[in-house]
Amino acid sequence: MWISISLAARICGVCAKTLWRGEIRGLICPSRTPGKHRRYSRDALTEFMCTGVYQPTATESMGIAAIYGRVSASKKKKDLPTQTSALGQQTQADGFIPKIYTDIGSGLNDKRSRFLRLQIDAIHKRFDRIYIKYRDRLARFGTHSYEEIFRSLQIPIICIREDSDCSLETKLVKM
Repeated sequence: MWISISLAARICGVCAKTLWRGEIRGLICPSRTPGKHRRYSRDALTEFMCTGVYQPTATESMGIAAIYGRVSASKKKKDLPTQTSALGQQTQADGFIPKIYTDIGSGLNDKRSRFLRLQIDAIHKRFDRIYIKYRDRLARFGTHSYEEIFRSLQIPIICIREDSDCSLETKLVKM
């Protein structure tokens, strides 16, 4: 069960500012809602008070899903709302609150700001799963590596459409 910072502070017998300081020092890492509010795992807090280690279990669902949309160039920017709308509908149909990440840039560029933020938020367990429209939205090459990283974090990637393109580039990406 995920709880607010005020309730977490009461459970721990400290003020909310103490939890905030613990987060700054890296002792505790709460999840965040789409509105950026901190949420703490009640079970992980109980364990933290005994062991000093805050680690939410993978089975605790926040009910938040990341949506990642990407287009390769500014002239295709108008396609982003189409991607995120379709992903948002699927996310909500599956019972999750969408958290949207979008980038305009090549899938070859591994320094896309929103993709990096997606990875950081995944590490900090700020969402339960990732929705993408096509597999190559994550990256043109190295997609398998990213999928393995998210799998190790126990975050599934849901691809709502498979590529129908049978071009050479697509075949290379799938290798």
